[in-house]
Amino acid sequence: MKPEKYTMPQTPIIYLDAASTTPCSDEVIQEMLEFSKSTFGNPSSSHLMGRLARCAICESTSTIAKLLGCRTSELIFTSGATESNNIVILGSTKPHQGSNIIVCPIDHKSTLAAAEELERRNIEVRKMRVTSNGRVDIDHLSSLLDERSTLLSISYVNSEIGTFQNLKEIRLALNKNPHTLFHVDAAQALGKIPINLKKLGVDCASFSAHKIGGPKGIGILYASQSAISRLQPLTFGGGQSPLRSGTLPTQLIVGFGAAARRIQLQNNRDSWNAASQRRTAILEIFKAYKIPYLTNSPRFKSTPHILNITITGIQAETLISHLGHVCISSGSACNAHDLRPSHVITGIGHDMKRATSSIRLSFTSDTDIDLIRNGAEVICKTISALSQTSHRSN
Repeated sequence: MKPEKYTMPQTPIIYLDAASTTPCSDEVIQEMLEFSKSTFGNPSSSHLMGRLARCAICESTSTIAKLLGCRTSELIFTSGATESNNIVILGSTKPHQGSNIIVCPIDHKSTLAAAEELERRNIEVRKMRVTSNGRVDIDHLSSLLDERSTLLSISYVNSEIGTFQNLKEIRLALNKNPHTLFHVDAAQALGKIPINLKKLGVDCASFSAHKIGGPKGIGILYASQSAISRLQPLTFGGGQSPLRSGTLPTQLIVGFGAAARRIQLQNNRDSWNAASQRRTAILEIFKAYKIPYLTNSPRFKSTPHILNITITGIQAETLISHLGHVCISSGSACNAHDLRPSHVITGIGHDMKRATSSIRLSFTSDTDIDLIRNGAEVICKTISALSQTSHRSN
């Protein structure tokens, strides 16, 4: 059977799913092209081509370390935040130790699925409670910690509703357990919230380049010097790093470095305000079209780049399938094959009906605001049409 060919629609695509992935900038593409085509040596090779590749990797690593406020020796390149999360969670403890780890029940599935694997290995997994706005219940978290807790893992910014956690408050709760590693999945935070890993007091952090205009297939695990010595590697081979072996993909790392440079040049406050204007513009159009909706992203304590709302009486997947050239989602892209309602929406206390009618619109601070307004209008018109069809059938 021949693979099905997909043709691009004639109508320009309106992309409102930046939390899933972002396009590479021209600068990123150009730098990657050089190291894919001409300077393509293996950075582990000692000849000239290899040394050129190694130099490019060192330069990119230095740029990323400066952006994150850490040492270059504490950065380990991975295929993305999913792999970084797995390295920390699966490598944090051993079955015979009688230890436990603590995770957040509304976090990304790469964290939760790795935790489930630990349970299959007879390691206890404890889940912290969250409030209705998606923030951690600190008192409950404190009650879960004991001398056998080897790891606490949480997303800095939730990928579905945009809630950000107070990491300094969580760090304080961990002070009585200095042996517990503190890991954050910061994939959705990079480029939205200023990050200085040393000031935040985290031991490990996961990042993906494609969330900030870099290429897919490359990420970073930050692991402090003390954390590196306490984690168990999952792969073995060339010894490119203490926790992850494998030939370093020069062109992808260079692309990550170029994307990091772009982030460094941004004014965080201006970017935040620009994203807030775009979020407001969407909601104003929904109100203008008199579309009934409920907001799942908290007004405060969430990044403005993610807007999660429930459309009353409309199934999210039905709406998405009728939008054509407008791209939105019903949650994390990594869960798209799973037809069950969002574990995030139910995890913050809403029922299954609300979860199945929830959509996520996400964008960058430089997404054209007129494009966003056009997309919101298409969504509203589609909702109105679906509602009329539903009324007629009833």
